[in-house]
Amino acid sequence: MAQKTFHVEVYGCQMNKLDGQLAADRLRAMGLREAVGLRDADVVLFVTCSVRQHAEDRVYSNAGKLKHRKARQPGLVIGILGCMAEKDRDDIFRRLPHVDFICGPGHLDRLEDLVREATARGAGGHLAALDAPRAARSPGDVDDHLEAFELGRLTPVGEHPFHAYVRVMRGCDNFCAYCIVPYVRGPEASRPPSAILDEVGRLVAAGVRHVTLLGQSIGSYARQEQGRLWQLADLVRAAAEIEGLVRLDFVTTHPKNLSDAIIECLAAGPPVAPYLHVPAQSGSDRVLRAMHRGYTIGEYRERVAAARRRVPGLSVASDFIVGYPGESDEDFEATVALIREMDFSQVFAFKYSVRPGTAAARLDDDVPEDMKKDRLARLLKVWSESALRSKRALIGRTVECLVTGPSPKPHLDAAEGGDGGGRMQLSSRSPGQQIVLFEGPSGLIGSMVPVRITRVSPITLFGEAVAV
Repeated sequence: MAQKTFHVEVYGCQMNKLDGQLAADRLRAMGLREAVGLRDADVVLFVTCSVRQHAEDRVYSNAGKLKHRKARQPGLVIGILGCMAEKDRDDIFRRLPHVDFICGPGHLDRLEDLVREATARGAGGHLAALDAPRAARSPGDVDDHLEAFELGRLTPVGEHPFHAYVRVMRGCDNFCAYCIVPYVRGPEASRPPSAILDEVGRLVAAGVRHVTLLGQSIGSYARQEQGRLWQLADLVRAAAEIEGLVRLDFVTTHPKNLSDAIIECLAAGPPVAPYLHVPAQSGSDRVLRAMHRGYTIGEYRERVAAARRRVPGLSVASDFIVGYPGESDEDFEATVALIREMDFSQVFAFKYSVRPGTAAARLDDDVPEDMKKDRLARLLKVWSESALRSKRALIGRTVECLVTGPSPKPHLDAAEGGDGGGRMQLSSRSPGQQIVLFEGPSGLIGSMVPVRITRVSPITLFGEAVAV
C-alpha cells in the first residue's frame, strides 16, 4: 500500500507558520510524508488567519476548489485549522460542506485523532475541536493543550532548517479595538521557561542556528517557576547562553511593554539580534485612542529612541493600519510624517478590515475603499523612498549574515541554475533581519558569512562574500 501524503497550507503570521510546522510534524509522526503539492496530497490542512478579510477569502476560495476532488476521492481528508476555525465555527461546514474537520488553535494537540477519525469516516460527517467561549476559559485551560502540542516537535526539516520559531506564549489580553486575536486565540498563557529553554537547546543541538521567540504580545511574557517570576528579559538572557546559538530575536513587542530590561537585552549584543518589531499602527494620537492601543505617539517615539540610544544600528520594524474608522486626512498625514521620521527598516501596512465581534465593528467603516487603497499606496511609497535612502548608507559596509538557502527569486543570471561550479545566488539575513543576497557556493548554507554590501533596494541588500 502506498504511503499516504500530506500538504499543509499556511496563511498569516509567524505563529501560524509555527503551527503549520508543528502540524506537519504530527503528520510525519503518523507515518505520512509531505506531498509535492496540494494536488498530490491525501491529507490537506489549511492553517488559517482571521486578522483580515482577504486572508479568509483566500482560504474559502482555495479550500472550495477541492470540492470536486473530494467527490471523486472520498478518502481525501480536508481540515481547517487555526483562527478561522474559531471565528467561523458556525459557517465553515455550511460554506465548505466537503471539509472533514475544523480545529481551533487551542486544540491542535488533537490533530492526530481528528485525522484518524476523518480517515475512518471517509466522507461521512463533520468533526470539530474548538474552545469554549472566552468567558468560560482560563489561562490554565489553554496551557494544558499548549504544552502537549509543542512537545511533539521533531528535528527541524523544511525550507530553512537553520532557523526555528519557538512559541513562548499564546493568546492576547490587549483587546485592541480592531483585533480579533484575543477572541480566537484566547487569553494570554505563558509557557514554562524550563520547557522553552529545553526546546531551544534541542533545536540548536539539531543544527538550528537562529531562533525566533514568538508571542502575540511577547513583552507580556510572565511565568512563575521555582519560586521566581520570569519575564521576557530573563528568558532572552537565559536563551542567549545556550552554546551554539548564533542569533536570537523575538516578536512581536507591544510599545507599552518595551521595557528598559528588554532594551538592555538587545544592548548585550550577539547572539541577541539588534532587531525590534514594534507596531505603531498609526501616527495619530486620536486614532490610537480609538484603537485602544494604550500609548501616545510621543510615548512610542520615546521608547524607540531609548532603544536606539542603547543599541547603535538597531533595526526597527513596524505595522500600520490605514483607513481606520474616522481616520481623517490630518490623521493619515501624521502617520506619513512618523514613517518619514522613524527610519523603519521594514513596514507592514494594511487597509483596515472590519472584524466581527470586535469593538471597532460597531463603528461606521466610513473611509471609502478607494481612499484606503490610495492611502496604502502612498504610505508604502513614502516608506520605500525613506528605506532606500537609509539603506544606501550601508553600501561599502560588511555585515555578518546567516545564510538561509538559495535565493527563491534569483536576481543574478548566473544564479538561475548555478554556474556549473556549485555557485548560486544565496539568500541570507543580516543581524537586523534584512534580506541580503550574494553569489557563493551552496556549502555556505547554514553558515555565518561576512558580506560587503554593493547595492540596495528598499527591501533587499545585495553584496559580495568576503574572503570565501
